[in-house]
Amino acid sequence: MSETKSWIKNFIVLAIFIGVIILTAEVDWAAEHPEVGIMMRFVWLISLLSLGLILPIVFIYLAGNRESERGKSDKKWLIIAIVLFLIANGIPIIFYIVLGTSQGFLLYLQLVLFGLIPAFILQPKSMRNRLIVLLVLYLVIIVPIGILVNFAIDALWYGGVTDKTMYYLSFWGLLMTFFYLIVAIGWKFGGGSKRQSWNIFVSGTLLQYSTLEDFLYFLLNGQPLPGTWPWMSNFVINLEALFGRIPTDLDLLIFFLVVSAIAIFILFDGHGYIWKKIKS
Repeated sequence: MSETKSWIKNFIVLAIFIGVIILTAEVDWAAEHPEVGIMMRFVWLISLLSLGLILPIVFIYLAGNRESERGKSDKKWLIIAIVLFLIANGIPIIFYIVLGTSQGFLLYLQLVLFGLIPAFILQPKSMRNRLIVLLVLYLVIIVPIGILVNFAIDALWYGGVTDKTMYYLSFWGLLMTFFYLIVAIGWKFGGGSKRQSWNIFVSGTLLQYSTLEDFLYFLLNGQPLPGTWPWMSNFVINLEALFGRIPTDLDLLIFFLVVSAIAIFILFDGHGYIWKKIKS
């Protein structure tokens, strides 16, 4: 019965992640189309930012809202996780700002290191303290980055800015990465295991960067797919270099299916199942 409940919860989490991606597609559309109007722009952006607090609390209850067990080495591993987290933060800074290029497949190394924070963060014993921590994380991370995203959209709308690097960095490089990080922390605060919390973060970010959002960007707004995607050379992974040509709709669909399959495999803990089989 518990295994069945686990599968149901994973499907609920998957549905939530897809809902978040739909919201990001609408924010993205508004950012690049001022004609949608300031009201709709704020509706989509504020809705997305609100989920940065609502979903971590929801995930506390999805995880079971129980007290997690603490191992003797948990504090040591948390310190190690923080150090690796800081190293991972340097990856996009070096590639985007210093080298002026995307980090490519190092993105996956970054996600693995980022995921150690929700995996090893210590669960506060009282529910009140868990909520306070989530609120503080929301106020000091999600809200300021959300304001930064809004300023970046202002620059696109009113400032005549054509270089979208700051928008991409603030929205995709910062906001959405920390969004899933705090959601995964909510899962750990609900008593989720280390591996489950890591799975939540990595699968969520992989789905976000699977190019599903790019398809929804057009389809949700009644637009045909472009046929070719030359701007995907500036994606977190240079898809033009990956495919050896300007990516087509089919190329992007293949990339989406591969990455989303990996994300779902991780979400449903396929690697954990394989590891158990190997150990037994």
